[in-house]
Amino acid sequence: MDARMIEKAVFLLREAHTSQEETVHALARYFPGSAYEDRVRCTAEAGDLVHVGRPPVTLVASQVADARYFAAAHERHAFGD
Repeated sequence: MDARMIEKAVFLLREAHTSQEETVHALARYFPGSAYEDRVRCTAEAGDLVHVGRPPVTLVASQVADARYFAAAHERHAFGD
């Protein structure tokens, strides 16, 4: 169960951008009956993996951020003014 809890904590920290405190509380909802100390330990291990592990994903701007593509999508989906 520790591996699953660590995996969930990594997801919450990396993808959902929760704080460590929020992650500890969220793990209580995902793993009812787990001890507070176990959730804190798994969150700390996940934090180590997140901050020392692979680099963060680079964000790519959406095509709708460019006015040319936004206007084309707007027309393509028949959104009127």
